[in-house]
Formats: sequence, structure tokens, C-alpha cells
Amino acid sequence: MALPAGKEGGTLELLVRGADGVTRLLAPDVGYLTCARAEGELLGPGQEAGVLLRLGRPFRLVVPAGVRGRVAGARPRPVHAPVAYGDVVVELAPLGAGDEAAAGAVAAAPSADGGRLFVLSSQSGRFYHRPAPERPPFVEPGAVIEDGVPIGLIEVMKTFAHVPYRAPAGSGLPRRARVVALLVDDGGEVCEGQPLLEVEPAPAPGSTAIR
Repeated sequence: MALPAGKEGGTLELLVRGADGVTRLLAPDVGYLTCARAEGELLGPGQEAGVLLRLGRPFRLVVPAGVRGRVAGARPRPVHAPVAYGDVVVELAPLGAGDEAAAGAVAAAPSADGGRLFVLSSQSGRFYHRPAPERPPFVEPGAVIEDGVPIGLIEVMKTFAHVPYRAPAGSGLPRRARVVALLVDDGGEVCEGQPLLEVEPAPAPGSTAIR
């Protein structure tokens, strides 16, 4: 998943501490934790357990070699939870029977969307459908959007910014698209690279679509 231009961070390997059969993965630096993995998910070496925002830059937190397990406990409630060096980012319970095979399948699963088109979030935060609670949403299913049209707001650390529809060359997205579905709840937490909308090509003005 590519980082937004000008916001490159990097990858940090989590620290490890084990006790009572539970593996605790610890923050390797200070910052704000976001995109933590959900309870029950399987994690293995090299997989991302969350994102650490440090000085405004995202750093992927990856599981060290030789560490596997199932996420125990709920993810932090704040979208951006402050963490200090050595704080617990995630706890992993031991894998049970059949989990090893499942973990390998998840790590090796290819991305197959069957030709569906998605608009992805360029950063982590909270995504809002409306400019204000009493205002109508920026877009709804069936709406036709073009390059540069706002599709929502994203809030990062109490700062709000418009999210425009973009269809850069090579993205596969059409310059003119019809919204098929909204994929995130209003005010829902999103991670960088997460689908926000599903879209499809829209006919040019004045033409008749053949469906």
C-alpha cells in the first residue's frame, strides 16, 4: 500500500515480551497508534499490526520474525491512541489447532476484487459523509462524480480536510464515475488504503448507458 506523497514514513518492527503464554508486542517509539488490528485476527511475521503516527508521518508496525498468534483484546477506542516507548500495542494469544494453516492462507491470499473499482483513503483518520451534521452528504449511491469532486471529509487530530475523488493515470478509476456504494459508516475510523467508495464508470453526459 503506497504512502501519500510527502508523508512517507517507513516500517518499524515491534518489540516482543512474553508472559503467561501471551505474547505482547510493544511500541518501538512514541507517537499515536491507529489502524490497530481487531480482536480475533491472526498475525504472523512481517504482517502489519498497526500504524504509528510520529511527527505527522505514518510508520507501519510489523510483527517480528518467529512471532505468531491471535489478537486478544479489543483495539484502542481512540482513533489515534497515544503510546509511549514500550507500551503494549497488541497482545497475541497462542494459535490453536488449525490456526497455523489459516494464518498461512491469510498471509498468502491474493487480492482479487473481480473487476470492482474502489476509491481508497489516502490517510488514516475518521471519515465523514457530510460537511456538517445537519447538511446532506457529499455523495450518495447513484451519484455521478468527476475528478476533483469532494466525496467526504477526513479528520486527523481534530483537523478536517476535504477528500476529493481522484482518478490518476494508471489507477484504473474512470475520470467520470457513478457511486455504487458507501463502504464506511459516517464518522467511521479508516486506515490508509482502505476502500471508501465502490464506483463504476459513468456514461458521458448526453449518452445512454447500456446495462
